[in-house]
Amino acid sequence: MRWYGVFTISAIWATLLSSALSTFADEAYNIDFHHALLGIPQPRNTFFHRPDASANAALLYTLSDKAILGAVNPRDGSLVWRQTLAGQAQDNLTDGYLVAGEGDGKITTAFGETVAAWDAGDGRLIWSREIEENSKAIGLQAVPVLGISTDGAVQDVVLLTQSRTAGGGYTVSRLGGDSSADRWHYNDVDSRLDATVSIATSPKHVFYISTSSGIISGQKTKVVVIDITNGKPVKDYSVSLDAEAVSYDLRQVAASCSGSPFLITSDKPYKTLKFNLLGNTKVSTIMLEDKGEDIVSVQVHSACGANAAAHFLVHVSTLSKNWAEIYHIDTAKGDVIKAYSLPAIQESSTFAGSSNANSVFFTRVTDTQVSVHSSESHGNLGRWPRNEIGVGYRSSSKPVYAAAEVASREGTSTAVRVVVTSPEGSWYLIRNGDTQWSRPEMLAYTTVATWSDDIQADSLIQELETEISVDPATAYINRIYRHAQELMSLPHYLMELPQRILSPTADEISTRQTLVGSKSIILATSLRSLFSLSGVDGSIQWHADLSKSLISDVRSLTSHEGRVTLYTAQGSIVVVNATNGVLIEQKSGTIASSQLIELPGSPASTTIKVNEDGIPSYASDLAPSVPAEGNAIMTLGKDGEVLGWTVGSTITQTWSFKPKNARVISITSRPAHDPIASIGKVLGDRSVLYKYVSPNLALLTTLSTTTLKESLTIYLIDAITGTVLHSSTHFGILPCSPISAVLSENWLAYTFTSSDPETSAISAQLIISELYESSIPNDRGLLSARTNFSSFDPDAVHRPHVISQAYTLTEPIQNLTVTQTAQGITNRQLLAYLPHSNAIAAIPMHVLNARRPVDRDPNTGEAEEGLFRYQPTLESDPKFFLSHAREVVGIKQILTAPTLLESTSMIFAFGHDIFGTQVAPSQTFDVLGKSFKRIQLILTVVALYVGVIVIRPLVRRKVVERGWL
Repeated sequence: MRWYGVFTISAIWATLLSSALSTFADEAYNIDFHHALLGIPQPRNTFFHRPDASANAALLYTLSDKAILGAVNPRDGSLVWRQTLAGQAQDNLTDGYLVAGEGDGKITTAFGETVAAWDAGDGRLIWSREIEENSKAIGLQAVPVLGISTDGAVQDVVLLTQSRTAGGGYTVSRLGGDSSADRWHYNDVDSRLDATVSIATSPKHVFYISTSSGIISGQKTKVVVIDITNGKPVKDYSVSLDAEAVSYDLRQVAASCSGSPFLITSDKPYKTLKFNLLGNTKVSTIMLEDKGEDIVSVQVHSACGANAAAHFLVHVSTLSKNWAEIYHIDTAKGDVIKAYSLPAIQESSTFAGSSNANSVFFTRVTDTQVSVHSSESHGNLGRWPRNEIGVGYRSSSKPVYAAAEVASREGTSTAVRVVVTSPEGSWYLIRNGDTQWSRPEMLAYTTVATWSDDIQADSLIQELETEISVDPATAYINRIYRHAQELMSLPHYLMELPQRILSPTADEISTRQTLVGSKSIILATSLRSLFSLSGVDGSIQWHADLSKSLISDVRSLTSHEGRVTLYTAQGSIVVVNATNGVLIEQKSGTIASSQLIELPGSPASTTIKVNEDGIPSYASDLAPSVPAEGNAIMTLGKDGEVLGWTVGSTITQTWSFKPKNARVISITSRPAHDPIASIGKVLGDRSVLYKYVSPNLALLTTLSTTTLKESLTIYLIDAITGTVLHSSTHFGILPCSPISAVLSENWLAYTFTSSDPETSAISAQLIISELYESSIPNDRGLLSARTNFSSFDPDAVHRPHVISQAYTLTEPIQNLTVTQTAQGITNRQLLAYLPHSNAIAAIPMHVLNARRPVDRDPNTGEAEEGLFRYQPTLESDPKFFLSHAREVVGIKQILTAPTLLESTSMIFAFGHDIFGTQVAPSQTFDVLGKSFKRIQLILTVVALYVGVIVIRPLVRRKVVERGWL
């Protein structure tokens, strides 16, 4: 019967070997999410365009108001490529220009002092050039081409620049599309630098238009007609126009990218328009229809393309309705003729002009439908009701502005794709009435964010909390009732058990997510909107428009017990429901604040408002709450000093500290949730090095103001007494370079960029310092014999033993923070944003251990601790990148939060892009991994049981036989 035992042992080894060979698949792109954003598209810089003449489909190009150029796939809204023109995302860009060439496969941008050409297919930089010193670009147009070039010819551009120096004036230049040389220049030194200046192009001429600022109605506008081939003025003339531009981009020149550009202006109350076809001195007056109401806005829409018909549309709006009037231009006489009108409707709408060969189309988008009209005559070429399909986030249906692409077959059918921007900033595409996708570009304007409490708590947790809060007898009865309810579901559970065992473990991600728990992120944007994002996939759960409630920027955001509270700079408070974003209450507030501090209290947390002078006070305009005794806070006073306060029943100033000849740039404290699982570090010889731990530590970052090159000084301060426990100074700090610091458990870290005084080499530095009670293992220092003590006792000032190491980084890092877990058992990771790589990195703390041996290999005890030899350079290891191959742009803050799993921490980063993920610094030790095989485990248990049954008689027989010996 020995073969039974051999079979059993073989089965066991086969099972273990199979498990050992299993590997974990990469969870990238499964447990994280990324919103690669562009910002709100600028109307004049958004269009459909074919990347090259041979392309079958067009891409959607835009230059947003954050100076980000990008191409979007109209099919699904995915980002094809993007480029940040200013190196980082800007705010409220106005002087940015984008034009597309016809058939040469490139697009050209002008921003600030740079003109650049980009490959329209992949976004690769073709060429870039700086314009004249002390000048900036204020206009850009492509040289029109009659027909589409397919011979590989490169299309030139016309650039308008403004000198920043007095008497410099304006310059119009034709630049070679291959950046080989400038074709010609035209200088205007007579116009004032505050004049309104623009350019337009036609196949034969460039039109330079100049109007002095502050003009009154009827003042002259000067037009210079320039030969497009040699740059010589052909003629110039002046026309009498009204003061207010009505083109869709609020410029006097309309249809500047067509073959027949024109000037069109008006004055309130917009009863008439003044029209001038560029190149013709005649000025025509257009009378708008009288609908019995005052006109509040007028916008002109036209189509690009040198071959497009000279037609345009005037969109007229009153307070209750809007309509459109279509006009044709007689290019020979310079006259304008009304063709027809579109009916007035009450719902909001916007228009987009487009061309296909010689035909011009106008697309109308309303709240409920999309319609396409030919510029030749009235009548719908197509009309479709709006249908919101395939969109996870239901954005506002109200359109603000749009860009369209129309495909029409004469006598058969018409199709339209129109991309629309909504009031809250989302960008969505409609194809024949069906919304295909939406892009949440408004999230690029996030200024503050916070984690939201789990709205739906686990039912078992609620039951256990209930049992804790009642008397033992009631809790016992409740538990018996709960177990009885569970027994009722036992038969159903047993019936499903075989299927649970035999089913493959294919959905580990969702299983792990269930264990991690559900969290949401609440975001407030500079657009006065509030959003809730799922912490699992980053999808938008709800949106609240607070433009009528918020009168100033949001300074702080908190979420407790299903309520989200927003605090503004002027002291007002807005409370919304965390589940659906519905407004609950609004208070004007009584105390304006520059900072809000939240402290633990009873029955809820207490909010402390800090005014501009650094004086804290209770937020009396909120729900009353008593703060816990013993809290300490630090504020920055009006004279640059740091003030220490104790907060209890009253707020009392206890100390002040002012660094000599330096300014404080930041005050860093430990995270609100920073549990410490162990008070000591076990060394290799089993001795203990006790950590210096205090909840009252704070880190001051200061910059000197007296030296030629700035110096950085870090102060570690006891927030109760103001005692400086440790300080460190670094010289040669690079001006305006980012400085970031973090404080957690018994260590601190900070980063800066410095310049070597001898070699002038610039390097990024990361300093890590660990705090211990004593340099001697098993020693608690001066307080070892005390059972209790007060921070105010004279002998309680016990400075820590500090061990520090410095690392030179391959690139600067910023926005330092640390991972958080529920109990603090899991190893921590240092999180940082790498702006040059556009990546988010998680650096394990054992790599940054300040006790790494210097100039020698670790001994046996140190190797057992996991220490390895110190290297002064810390490489950017791709394994540290949480964003993987993604480019995460413009991150300003990284938030972390614990989960239901001790091994896992949630991470959310915002600024321009939005990124979220989960990390397990010590691996998922509390979750069965993907390599776990349930069937093999069952077979192993069965094999062991069979082996025991088979071997038991043999063992019993041997025992009996041994007894007879």
